[in-house]
Amino acid sequence: TVRRINSRVLEINPVTFEKVWEYTMTATERHRFFSHYVSNVQRLPNGNTMITEGADGRIFEITAESEIVWEYVNPFFGDDPDTHRIYRAHRVPYDWIPQVPQPVEQRVTPPDLSDFRIPPDAAN
Repeated sequence: TVRRINSRVLEINPVTFEKVWEYTMTATERHRFFSHYVSNVQRLPNGNTMITEGADGRIFEITAESEIVWEYVNPFFGDDPDTHRIYRAHRVPYDWIPQVPQPVEQRVTPPDLSDFRIPPDAAN
């Protein structure tokens, strides 16, 4: 039996059946990208790709060069303490919600994770 330890996103040319683009992360990288069900992908108007890693409750957006632009992990676990699944996510245009002014998008600089610590007494 052959088993994958990571998922991947493929863009296939529907005429030639050639692979146009691929995104995958291996288990040795920062975060293993894997979901064996309830996931989806959406190509966005800006060329980025939004990926729903449904089984782990994670949504993230990547550039064409596979740089993660933002990510969200569902904090709600419901009745099952071991899961926080997201069935599917879709990015909708700002003009679909005309009563809300379009926000100004700003780049967020990720924190230096080597400096990020949880105080030892916080676990109690």
